[in-house]
Amino acid sequence: MCQCDNSEAVSGPCYPSSLTDEMWEIIKPLLPARDLRKGGGMRKYGDRLVLDSVFYVLRSGCQWRMLPRDLMPWDAAHRWFTKWRRDGTWDRVHDELRRRVRIGAGRDPEPSAAVIDAQSIKTSEGGEARGFDAGKRTTGRKRHVIVDTMGLLLVVAVTSASVQDRAGGRAVLAQLAVGFRTISLVWADGGYANSVDSTL
Repeated sequence: MCQCDNSEAVSGPCYPSSLTDEMWEIIKPLLPARDLRKGGGMRKYGDRLVLDSVFYVLRSGCQWRMLPRDLMPWDAAHRWFTKWRRDGTWDRVHDELRRRVRIGAGRDPEPSAAVIDAQSIKTSEGGEARGFDAGKRTTGRKRHVIVDTMGLLLVVAVTSASVQDRAGGRAVLAQLAVGFRTISLVWADGGYANSVDSTL
């Protein structure tokens, strides 16, 4: 039976996006040490509930304010999501999980080669990050992604769909050069020809 509450003891996932017990045992040690609330009291919501709440929003695509009541309040979930984004927690957990997957597949923990590509996505929201991709005839945003040869994410950047692949490629390659010094080869399609090779 599902027992979604504010405690760490959850017997099973409440939603398809919820962590299983096995997933939680892997991720739990990777999270930062739990801090106290202002005034010295213990935190009201456990880390597992924070993750289940954030993953629900990401998986369902709903607004934060539409979080189900058996998860945590939307403002608290958003606050922890933002805190962990700013302090690098999400990146550290993701990078460690990627290393473990690579080691489990018999690979070196750090990749030596990667693949770059971009994809335009239709969006209905406005803002600076929304534009028109004439080549794909798509109004929305564009994902510039670099993955390792197993398809595991290394670097991603989101821009307006009007940004050319070569310009977005320069941005993600600059991030790659800082975060992954072991990579010596990046494969790209013709959209990047004579444009980003100087940054490799």
